Amino acid sequence: MLSLAGIGAWRVELPHGALSWSPVTRALHEVPDGYVPTIESALAFYPPEGRERLREQLKRSVRDGGGWDLDLPFVTARGRPLIVRVRGRAAPGPHGPAVLYGTIEDVTERAAREKEHARLALIVRQMTTPVLITDAAGRTEWVNEAFERVTGYSLDELRGRTPGSVLQGPETDPETVARMREAVRAGEGFRAEIVNHRKDGRPYWIEINATPILTPQGALGGFIAVECDITARRAAEQAAAAELARRTEAETVLREIIDALPSALYVCNPEERIILWNEAYTAMFPSLEPTLRAGATLERLIAAGVGSGAYGEEVGPHTPPAQRARWIADLLARIRGAGTDSPSREISLPGGRWAQARERRTPSGHLVCLRTDITRLKQAEAEARRSAEQDELTGLCNRRTFLQRLEAALSGRRAADAAPGCLVLFDLDHFKAINDTLGHPFADRLLREIADRLRRATRAGDVLARMGGDEFAMLLPGVAKSTDALRLLERIRAALQGPFACGAQRTTPSLSMGAAFFPEDGATVDALIQAADTALYAAKREGRDRIALFDSALAQRIAQRLALAERLRRALAEGRIEVALQPKVSCTDGCVLGFEALARWQECGAAIPPAEFVPVAEERGLALALGWSVMESALDALRELLAAGLEPGHVAVNVATAQLLCEDAAERILAALAARGLPPQRLALEVTENVLLDRNAERIGQVLQRLAREGVGIALDDFGTGYASLRHLRRFPVRCLKIDRSFVAEMDGATDSGMIARTIIALARGLGLATIAEGVETEAQRAALRAAGCTGLQGFLIARPMATEEAARWLALRSPA
Repeated sequence: MLSLAGIGAWRVELPHGALSWSPVTRALHEVPDGYVPTIESALAFYPPEGRERLREQLKRSVRDGGGWDLDLPFVTARGRPLIVRVRGRAAPGPHGPAVLYGTIEDVTERAAREKEHARLALIVRQMTTPVLITDAAGRTEWVNEAFERVTGYSLDELRGRTPGSVLQGPETDPETVARMREAVRAGEGFRAEIVNHRKDGRPYWIEINATPILTPQGALGGFIAVECDITARRAAEQAAAAELARRTEAETVLREIIDALPSALYVCNPEERIILWNEAYTAMFPSLEPTLRAGATLERLIAAGVGSGAYGEEVGPHTPPAQRARWIADLLARIRGAGTDSPSREISLPGGRWAQARERRTPSGHLVCLRTDITRLKQAEAEARRSAEQDELTGLCNRRTFLQRLEAALSGRRAADAAPGCLVLFDLDHFKAINDTLGHPFADRLLREIADRLRRATRAGDVLARMGGDEFAMLLPGVAKSTDALRLLERIRAALQGPFACGAQRTTPSLSMGAAFFPEDGATVDALIQAADTALYAAKREGRDRIALFDSALAQRIAQRLALAERLRRALAEGRIEVALQPKVSCTDGCVLGFEALARWQECGAAIPPAEFVPVAEERGLALALGWSVMESALDALRELLAAGLEPGHVAVNVATAQLLCEDAAERILAALAARGLPPQRLALEVTENVLLDRNAERIGQVLQRLAREGVGIALDDFGTGYASLRHLRRFPVRCLKIDRSFVAEMDGATDSGMIARTIIALARGLGLATIAEGVETEAQRAALRAAGCTGLQGFLIARPMATEEAARWLALRSPA
C-alpha cells in the first residue's frame, strides 16, 4: 500500500546502525542498484540545516523512544532538489529501543502549492479593492481590510450575515437586488451596480463582480466578490448629463446672449466685427487671445485659429494654402448663413478635446457664436462605442463589429473594384480539454495571449476579432489566393503556437485555420463566412493543427459528408446498423475471454467503413443514437451465442460521453441486460481517455461506479494515446487497460522493442489490472506480449470481426468436442 501511494520505508537496526531502504525509498534517492546506505550517507542527502534537525531527532528517538514528522529540503543523488516528508519512531526492545523505522515521501508539489496559496492569500489581504467571501447561501465568511475600511463594518459584525442585509438601504434598486439573489440561489456568478450604505449611513455606489467557488467535487462552496467603488464615476455621469441638459435648456429658452453662460462665446455685429467674448472662450482657445480685440473681423479670427492650430487635426498651419483658403471660405459661408435656429456641429480641438459649435442671428442682426466643451461626452461616447465594438476578454473586435467591417470591405470592393482580400477563421485545437484540465482562468489567459500574439503577427490594417469561445477571425485586405497567401498564414499560425505558461501550468496551443478569398470564394458576408467555415471544418477533419484553403472540391466533400450524415440518420431510424464481433483470447492458453462489438453499416450492398460514419455521427449529434443501437445489437448477439450453447465470455461495447451523461444511463444499460436475461458480468464498457477528461467527469464517474458495483466491467480503451493520468485509474473503476494498436505494432520480438506496450503491461500488473493488446497481427507480437505478461489478445492474428453467425461457427470450432 505504501509503494502504491509513492511512500518509501526505511529501517535502522540498533545498536549496530544497519540501515535498509525499500525500493520506493531507493528510487526517491535516485541511487544506483548496488548502493548500500548508511546513516551518515543517508543524512548527507539533506542540506546542513535539515541534516542537523534530522540527526537530533534520531538521537532523541533513540534516547526517549519518541517519534517525529518533518518536512525537510532534500537533494537526490542526481542533484534534484526536493521537499520530503520524513517520519519515524523507535520500536522498544528488552534493553531500550531496538529498531528505528519510518517512511519518506516526496511532498515537493504540496509544499509549492501551500506556498502559492499563502502568497495568494497575502495578495488578497493587501488589495486596496474590497473583497468578500460568502458561503453557498450568500452569508459572509471573510472580508479583507479594504472591505472593512470602505464599509466601516468589521468582519465580526458581518460574519454569518448576508452583505445586503447590512449594507443595502432604501436607495438600493430592488430589481438589481432580486437579480443578485436569484444568481446566488442558482449558484451563478453575477455583475451588478448598486447603492450600498456605510456604517455611518453615507451611501456609495459599487460595481460588484461575484464568482462561484466550487469544491473539488464540483459542488457550490460559496462565492468570492470583488467590489469597485464607482461613486465618482456615477457622479461624473450625472454631472455630465446635468450639464448637457442645462446647455440644451439654455439654447432653447434664451435667444439673446447671456454673459454668464458657461459656454464659450463671442458676438459679432452685423458688419462681422467682434464686439464681445467671454472668459470661457479665451480658456477654450488660448492661442486666439492676441486676436480677440474689439473690432477684429470674423475672417481674421478664423484665419488666426487656422494658423495657430486651434482647430485640431481638421485644418492647421501645415495644410496647403489653397486648401486652407477653401476651408476658411466654407466656414465663413456657414456662419454667415446662420439663422435664428441653425443646427449645431462638432469641431475637434487640440489635445483630443471636442466642442459643440453653434451660430445664431439675433433679431437685431448680431451673430452669436457658442462653443461648448463636449470632451467628456465624446469620451463617454467613445467608451460606449469601444465597449459595443470590442470583445471584453481580448480587446479584439467582437463578432458584430467584425461582420460590419467585413460587409464594408465587400461593399467597398463592389463599389470601387478594390483589391482582393482573405477571410480567415481559426480556433484552438482541443480547447475544451485545456479548459477542463487546466481551468477557466488559465484558458482565459491563453485566449488573451493568443489575441496579443495575433496583433503582433498581423498588419496595422488587418481586422482581428474573437467571434466567441475559442474562435477567432482575421480579415486580411489585399491578400489574394496564392502560395504567398498560404506562407503568410503559416507564418501567422506559427507565431500563435508558441508555448504558453501561467504559473506552474503550461501548454503549447495548436490551431486549425480555414481561409476563403474574395471575390472568388464569396462576394457576400454569408457566402464568404460559409466558405471559410467549410475550410476550417476540413482542417479539423484532416487531423487539426493545419490550414485549409477553400475550393469547390472541398465544398463538394463537405456536402457529401452532410449527405452521409443524413443517410446515417435514416439507417439508425430504420435499425440498419449492425455489429461485428471480434474475439479476445487469453494470452497464455488461448481461451476465449469475450468479444468486442464493432459497428457495421451496409448501404445499397456496399459496406461503409466505421472510419467514415463514426466521425460523422459525432459531428452531427448522432453519437448517442449510434451508441445505444450498437449496445442493443451487441447484447442481442451475445444472447444468440449463449442460446446456441456456446461460451462467448463477455461482450465489450464502446460507449460515448453522451451516453454516460444520459440521466438514466446506468438504469438503461442494466435494464437492457435484464430484458435479455443476461447478468451484468457478461458486459464490459470500453471508454476512451477523453471521456474521463470531460468537464462532467464526476457525473460519468458516478455512472461507472454504479455499473461496476453491479458487475459490469470497465476498460480504458486506447490507453496512452490521450491525456489521462494515473489519477484517473484510481478515481474511476477501471479493471482493464486496452493497449492501442500503434504500440502493439512496435513489438517485433526484440528485447528493446515495444517499450510503451511493455510499460503499460507492467503498470497494469502493478495496479492489479488486466491488459488487452489490440491489433495483434503476427506470431512475433503474440510471443512478445505473452513474455511481457499481457492478459489477452485481440487482432487479425486471432480473427477478423465477424457477423454473429460466423462468430458462432468460430466458437463452435474452438469448443472441445
